[in-house]
Amino acid sequence: MKFFVTLITSCLLTITCFAQANLTGKVLNRDDSKPLTNATIVLLNQDSILQYFVRANEDGNFEFKGIKPADYLLIVSYPKFEVYSQPIELDKNLNLKPILLSSRAHLIEEVVVKAKIPIRLKGDTIEYDAASFETEKNAKLEDLLRRLPGLTVSASGDITAHGKTVSKVLIDGEEFFGYDPKIAIRNIRADAVDKVQVYERKSEESELTGIDDGQRFQTVNVVLKEEARVGLFGNIEGHLGTEELYTANLFAAKFNRTERIGLTANTNNMGANAGGREGSLRMNSQITGEPRNTSVGANYENQFFQKKLNVNANYNFNDASNRNERERYNKEIISSEEVQETNSLSQNSNNNQGHSFRSIFRFRPNTKSNMDVHFNARKSQSSSWSASENYMINNSVDSIRDYRSENNSTGDSQSSEISINYRRRLKEGQALNLLLSNKFDESNQQSDVFQRTYLHKEDKETIVDQNRLSDSRNYNFNSQIHFSNRINQNLNYSLGYNLGFRHDKNKVDAFNKLANNDELDLQYSQNQINKSSNNTLLANLNFNAEKVSVSLSNRTNYRSQKLTDSYRDIDLSRNFWDNNLNLSGNYKISNRKNLSLNYQQNFDIPSFNQLQPLQPQTSAIFIQEGNPDLKRAVNNGFNINYNTISLMKGTSWNINSSINIKSNPIVNKRTVTDSVTISTYVNVSGKSSWNANLNTNYSLPLFQQIVQFNISSGVNYNNGFSYTRYQEPGSPIQGQYELNNTQNASLFTGISFNEQNSSGLDYDFSWRVTVNNQRNSLQRNLNSTNLITGGSSYLRYFFPKKFNVSANIHYNLEGPTKLYKESIQQFYANVELSKKLLKNESLVVSIKAFDIFNTYNTTNRSVSETEYSESTQLMLTRYILFGLKWDFNKNLGKKKNE
Repeated sequence: MKFFVTLITSCLLTITCFAQANLTGKVLNRDDSKPLTNATIVLLNQDSILQYFVRANEDGNFEFKGIKPADYLLIVSYPKFEVYSQPIELDKNLNLKPILLSSRAHLIEEVVVKAKIPIRLKGDTIEYDAASFETEKNAKLEDLLRRLPGLTVSASGDITAHGKTVSKVLIDGEEFFGYDPKIAIRNIRADAVDKVQVYERKSEESELTGIDDGQRFQTVNVVLKEEARVGLFGNIEGHLGTEELYTANLFAAKFNRTERIGLTANTNNMGANAGGREGSLRMNSQITGEPRNTSVGANYENQFFQKKLNVNANYNFNDASNRNERERYNKEIISSEEVQETNSLSQNSNNNQGHSFRSIFRFRPNTKSNMDVHFNARKSQSSSWSASENYMINNSVDSIRDYRSENNSTGDSQSSEISINYRRRLKEGQALNLLLSNKFDESNQQSDVFQRTYLHKEDKETIVDQNRLSDSRNYNFNSQIHFSNRINQNLNYSLGYNLGFRHDKNKVDAFNKLANNDELDLQYSQNQINKSSNNTLLANLNFNAEKVSVSLSNRTNYRSQKLTDSYRDIDLSRNFWDNNLNLSGNYKISNRKNLSLNYQQNFDIPSFNQLQPLQPQTSAIFIQEGNPDLKRAVNNGFNINYNTISLMKGTSWNINSSINIKSNPIVNKRTVTDSVTISTYVNVSGKSSWNANLNTNYSLPLFQQIVQFNISSGVNYNNGFSYTRYQEPGSPIQGQYELNNTQNASLFTGISFNEQNSSGLDYDFSWRVTVNNQRNSLQRNLNSTNLITGGSSYLRYFFPKKFNVSANIHYNLEGPTKLYKESIQQFYANVELSKKLLKNESLVVSIKAFDIFNTYNTTNRSVSETEYSESTQLMLTRYILFGLKWDFNKNLGKKKNE
């Protein structure tokens, strides 16, 4: 026995010895090569945490003994000398070259080297030091975000952080122009930013109530420099182009410590994409239809009463209109033997004007209580006109139906919402929360509707010519109280009760013009009133330790609901229980590695619109019916996420997987005839629809961190059901419903790499390959697998004399399928030449050419459960813009001596 103990101990000691290494070196004065006695030498791990510490001896020598082989950051410091840092890859004994430190007295003050770690992990927050990522002069926050490892910004301004879509951008923890976060990233100056923080935020309801609903939203918080909190900045930009195009933008903001005032204005005839940032070459530059847009916005934020009251309010006016034309070919599976094809032409025009106001008042009277008041309001007017005609054939042979329609509508709507959330801390570890909210909205619309249907086989024509008056009013009140208590340092719980009321009224009066009287056409009319009340019990249990956190929450709801429709003799009422369970856990493997899991169960409760058998028609060729025998569907969702980040190497890896299973799903059930489609709902008993996905993203710097490389891949799978049957014209016998099982799977992988150093050549290149597999059980001959691949690149070259040339190049190939025998290729290129003027480079003149080879393909394809469609629309892709932009900045981001 002693022999085995001695043998095992010897083996462990041997392994330990082989798993250790020594690091030695010497610290000298650069000026006279004399040793710097007692210099401090530390080794940090990849999480920037101190691992080892020694001091240099009288000869300047130092030695670390028995170090675990790994990657470290070596930092050397000595009073009144520069700070020295060096990454170390230690896998065996290593003797460093002499480390030479320069006296700060002999260094120019402006170039004193300070040890800065560009990326830090603070709990669950990833923090970037903005000064460590160089941007060109007058660059915006959008340009800075593109250079941060793990973050990407699309041409339209959408942000992705470590594989997850960013839903909110905050400036110093507050929303800036809250209705559009893109305004912040496209106008805040990069040189005004101190730090950028990325973290996951709970839903707004969870933060207000303290009840964890399992939802998490990726958030970016931008911390401004202290000197950037006072100043005036903004930009003015204008463009004129071929095809009588124009766009003009204004953004101005004034910061004064706690007070922030912002103003935006835009007018253009290039669509919504032009209203953002025309100063950069846009990839999504196609102009759809004939748009016209004008918008004005203002934002105000300030603190009052010794910072006890914070006010954040913004107003926006928008006037938008468009005219468009579209051609569409549609193929729809209606049975195992029947396929309907439809060719259609449509025209439409619309105009919308709206005023919106949003505000948040945060009151903190003392350390024990606080109150948030939200008030939002909107008022809008709209008008629209549309005309369409389509021609339907069966199995590519028989003519079925011609249909033509025209609709002319005007309407207005308004809404208001106020919510009050009050929190009060009681004794140690206890808190009380009270939430009240009230929302009201109404809309009115008048429509002239003309529909003509001609059936070829029956030689029959049907005409609907009506004037429809619509009135909708919705009122919703909600109240909630909950109590939270801390049991011990790691465990806490909260209990809550919710009481809510809702009252909806929807009225449609349809008058037939041909009847020449005030008699309602009840087939197209409704007078519906929906009343409901909710009583909800909420419970939440949280466990938080240094490494592990677990949250269990449950929401049990009892609903009483009543629906009446005096036009259709409908009087329905029901009472039912509903439950929502959420369990989430998080394991912090280390400061740079994290694993999280989530499970959620809830129910799809049939709505009254799905239950009521009689519903008003909107079209002569489509009838929607309900099913009073519908049962609820059960949803079970699982999610797992793992991510790791290396601060020293600048690498990050994220993997996310989820599966959602729906038992007893509610699906569409259609009866298709030559004259009309009748749709209802039904449960698919004994079957489950589900979807699953697995996605991963890996990022690392290359070539001494000059080039940022990303690779991503994933697989997605969807499984769903629907019922359909085809009714032969004139046949008294109805066929059997057929269950169609659709299965769609896709596998993708993509790479991207970029270099952004604002000198020489900057580039950003991405490429993606996707394989799609589409299956349906009714028409197996249409099952197919096709390939979609494509990429885009952004190139920018900095010439002398402040000339810049930029280019966006896009290519995409969508392979053929069983239905579409030809592939679709998409290629276009946009080019810009610009020059910076003035001493501070604040004025930029440019010329931009879009789709220079006139190769843009306007054809678009889409696939749903039973439909395949291909369409084209009115679109301008080739044009030239001449532009002038002026960036102005007074004090913001500048030091006092600048």
